Amino acid sequence: MTTLPAREAPGHKPMFRRILLPVDGSLSMTPLVATCMAFAAGIGAAVVAVHVIPLPDSADTVSALATQAHAERILQQVADTARTLGVPCECKVLSGAEPWQAIVRAALDYHADLICMSSHGRHGASEHILASQTARVTEHAPLPVLLFR
Repeated sequence: MTTLPAREAPGHKPMFRRILLPVDGSLSMTPLVATCMAFAAGIGAAVVAVHVIPLPDSADTVSALATQAHAERILQQVADTARTLGVPCECKVLSGAEPWQAIVRAALDYHADLICMSSHGRHGASEHILASQTARVTEHAPLPVLLFR
C-alpha cells in the first residue's frame, strides 16, 4: 500500500499553513530552524521568521545599525535553510521593548497558525530571560505554540 505525504493527499488542507518562527541567534537556533523547516516542508506550510531587536535609541544610531545588521545576518541563515528545503519563508526584523509582545503581535499580524520556538537559547542570565519570554508567549498567544528543547 502506497501512502502519500500529507500535502499530496487529495483534498488535503493543512492544519498549519503559516508558522511563525522567532529566532535569537543562539547555538540552539540551528537545530530549531532545521526541525521547524523540515516540519513545514512536510505539511506544506510557509514560515515567517522573526528576530526581535530592542527599540532603537535615537541618540545611538551606530549601535542601532549594528543591531539591525546582526539581525539580518541571523535571518539570512534561516532563509538559506528554508531555500534548501523548498519552504516559502519571509524574514522580518521586529523591534520592541518586550520580545514576547512583538512575537505575539507578529503572529497575529502575519496570520500565523502556529508559533515554533525554543524553550531555551542563550546560556547564563540571558537563558533565563529567554525562558521567561517563551513562557510569556505561551501564556499570551491566542494560537498553538510548539516548543523545542
